[in-house]
Amino acid sequence: MKNHILLAWVRWSASLFASSVLVLILVGCEEATESPSQALIDSEEEIVSANEGRAAEKEPPAEAKPQKISTQTSGSKEVVVDITAFGDAAMDGNIDFVRQAIKDGVDVNAVDDQQRSALMLAAFNGHTSIIKLLLDQGALLDHQDALGRTALMFAATGDNLATVKLLLDSGADVNAVDKGEGFTSLMHAAAEGQLEVVRLLLEHKANPAIRDVDGDSALDFAKRNGHSQVVELLAK
Repeated sequence: MKNHILLAWVRWSASLFASSVLVLILVGCEEATESPSQALIDSEEEIVSANEGRAAEKEPPAEAKPQKISTQTSGSKEVVVDITAFGDAAMDGNIDFVRQAIKDGVDVNAVDDQQRSALMLAAFNGHTSIIKLLLDQGALLDHQDALGRTALMFAATGDNLATVKLLLDSGADVNAVDKGEGFTSLMHAAAEGQLEVVRLLLEHKANPAIRDVDGDSALDFAKRNGHSQVVELLAK
């Protein structure tokens, strides 16, 4: 958990998507201070790579593994929907697949083996239209995954201002704390230098005084990562 991490973005085009893959390369074993977003990935010790034949979007920690199928009854018809396929569609922004799966009776709150819901996966890549659809169908806004992370935390890791706003306006808990490191959505946004996301979280009463298990605050992460504008905002 204290390894240095080299982040490299690999871009390419595919017939269905043109998107980015975050490639994580572990280099060396010297001690380094961990940030919330680093831990979001490190917690599962995963290396994210593209699936052959299609472009993959940035993926959250713990690559989804094949799951049991979700069997629902839609009228007189029994419907079988692959939970992993449903989550992947939400993460990839495939709203047509998500809409059809819901029509066929999928449980919108079905989770993968890391207890991550489709709402979380859509939030991670900022797919606001899918989030609206899922919320309209009863998706749990503050569901926590196996490590206590929420959809708002997933959204706050990136440049997903519209998604963060939607979740906050829908009543997401702005000061939720994960079960492992004690990270908040504000810490994730501050560590990544997401100035406007930080500003929006503060406007919705995010508490900058909350500290993680190591005693670090959102301001500490912003300072450590050299995000001067975020530091200035949090220091007010």
